[in-house]
Amino acid sequence: GTIAQLMAAPSSLDVPLAQTWPPQLDGTTARIITRIVVHSDTPALIPLISRQVLTQSNADIIRVGLEALLPLTQRGDQVIAAIACDQLAHADSMVRMAAYDLLRVTGCADQLTVVGEGLGDPDPRVRQQAARALAAYGRPGLALAKKQLSAPRPEIVDTAITVIGLVRTKYASNLLFDYLAPSYKQLSQTRKWQQQIPTDAPGWEPLKVAIVDYHERLIQRVLYVLSALGYARTVNSVNRLLVTPNQHELENAIEVLASLNHRRFVLPLIPLFEERIANEPSRLQASPQWFRAKGYRLLLEALESKDRWIRTGALIALSRVPSVHINDPDPFVKQIASQIFGAIDPSTPPVNTAMNRLLLLKKVALFKNLSLDELLLIDKSLEQTQVLAGETIFTEGEWEAHLYIIAEGTVQLVKAIDNVPRELNQLSQGQYFGEVALFDDAPRWDSAVALEDCTLFKLEKNRFLSLVTQRPHIILEICRFLTQRLRETDRHRSALAASVEKTESTNGNPLPS
Repeated sequence: GTIAQLMAAPSSLDVPLAQTWPPQLDGTTARIITRIVVHSDTPALIPLISRQVLTQSNADIIRVGLEALLPLTQRGDQVIAAIACDQLAHADSMVRMAAYDLLRVTGCADQLTVVGEGLGDPDPRVRQQAARALAAYGRPGLALAKKQLSAPRPEIVDTAITVIGLVRTKYASNLLFDYLAPSYKQLSQTRKWQQQIPTDAPGWEPLKVAIVDYHERLIQRVLYVLSALGYARTVNSVNRLLVTPNQHELENAIEVLASLNHRRFVLPLIPLFEERIANEPSRLQASPQWFRAKGYRLLLEALESKDRWIRTGALIALSRVPSVHINDPDPFVKQIASQIFGAIDPSTPPVNTAMNRLLLLKKVALFKNLSLDELLLIDKSLEQTQVLAGETIFTEGEWEAHLYIIAEGTVQLVKAIDNVPRELNQLSQGQYFGEVALFDDAPRWDSAVALEDCTLFKLEKNRFLSLVTQRPHIILEICRFLTQRLRETDRHRSALAASVEKTESTNGNPLPS
């Protein structure tokens, strides 16, 4: 009877009526009330939502109830802002998203800090909704987001960038450029170091990798900023072109970036792109003279970097410095250096297990586009195992869900064809196998046997899925790599088919239609 009364004349509802309803309604009744409120456009019905619908235990009903309040919400509505704030701690992400959407419309100044806390929500969808809400506050929201640009958690920094980009003002654009300015300054320094590092110094390899990694991370950071500024579709297209080996497509990507209205964000990166096209390796040679003239200064400068990987690479290179003095032409200096540092074999790179594993992962084709930070997460999920020569790693038809990376040794992949085992491939250090198990719930379609004593890194499927929840970007990069490999395979097959067709035609035996 009450519902009929609401439907007949919602505008004449006596608000205290909501207080006379039972404290707990069934889900069906709560949904009916929500529909009535949605179609009534009557603010007097808001208490029905807050007291009868939002007290339900069903998260979906609560979300729909919050969404029903949206068309009834006005700027500065403290009542609805309070209702929304009460739901920000709800366990369901969709409920929190609906609550932040209400706060976006209310824009109450006293809720600014509460909205800002949403930038650290564990769910990326909620963070994006909180970003839209904070951007609606204008300058006050920008001020709060600016503070979060130095947050220790990268997801908070990314969401703060989104907030600033959504504002779409020159002031907001300047904030983002100022945020990147220290990185641009570091870029100028790292490029100089990169040109000074010799090619024949294995102990400097970690520093070289760290510098390239820094450059790639900066490119992605700038592209993320451009995406936040409204160039998401362009950035997606450019990202695909940047990983292609085709020089013409890479030049097109650079041209597209340089033509954007916010080209000032891209201009500092142009030298990096040009280096990709030129691809000219350093010809410097390591020598005592080079160490004294450039090496020491380079290391001291790199050790002052704020980037953890550049400092790590510099520390490893620093461990090679004593070898220069052990070979000093002055016999007394050589004697003292030998007594202090002991015998050092300059042909052997410094032992650094953690970094060596990352360098190995960096060479794995499947992970080549991932940053060192992302590889560190993968490394923490790896299990090291030893396999003796002749030992079977897994068997065709077996249910086994691991990706394997070869750290040392050689592995043979075998498949039974007409009940006869036939070799498919031989793999060595830095190569991987069994990757299909990460994406498919099916038994192994081939077997793997160790031809030599092997050290393998295993990544179990559940650990991989857990890893992806921490960094969804990883799965996107891996899928991009696999897609690229499929395209290369298709091009190879097309070229092979064309070659066969041409051969058959030349021989006067056209292929059957």
